Amino acid sequence: MTVDEIEAAHKSHWYVLHVKPRTEKITAEWLGHYKALHHLPTYLKVRKVQRRKVRVLMPLFPGYVFARMDQWQRRAMLETNKIVRAICVPRPRLMIHQLRQISRAVRRSPMPEALAPKAETFHTGEYVRVTSGPFFGLKGYIERTTSRLHLNVDILGQSVELAISPADVERVAAD
Repeated sequence: MTVDEIEAAHKSHWYVLHVKPRTEKITAEWLGHYKALHHLPTYLKVRKVQRRKVRVLMPLFPGYVFARMDQWQRRAMLETNKIVRAICVPRPRLMIHQLRQISRAVRRSPMPEALAPKAETFHTGEYVRVTSGPFFGLKGYIERTTSRLHLNVDILGQSVELAISPADVERVAAD
């Protein structure tokens, strides 16, 4: 690495890019073109198109792409006219940790809408913490009628539904 590259790396920040509708993949390509570190969490969706089943990668958070950019890359990306707003992330380590856990969860259960077994010991709205498995340490609320746990990405205020075994969670007091 050159001195300029090292300085640029220290001046770069993590952003949540709010992009125009259905431009997440194109924005990720542009970020790759400008050599910006980026992440676009996706899941596999099966659609029927003209009597055939087609597999499509869909963005897990529609309208958002996560990127680490310096000022030059940010300016260049804003000029692509694909980005509505670039939100600077105040606590990037927390966001990266949550994105890693969500990516791991999606790999384990490719369809976020996957149904989980009925939770007999938990009730709707109870606050729980995951005690084992790839989601260890995450907290969330039990959803209505199933034992699915909402995993929240704080910077977006959005949730992802993933199947969690009732044996892998315990009740905790709400934060």
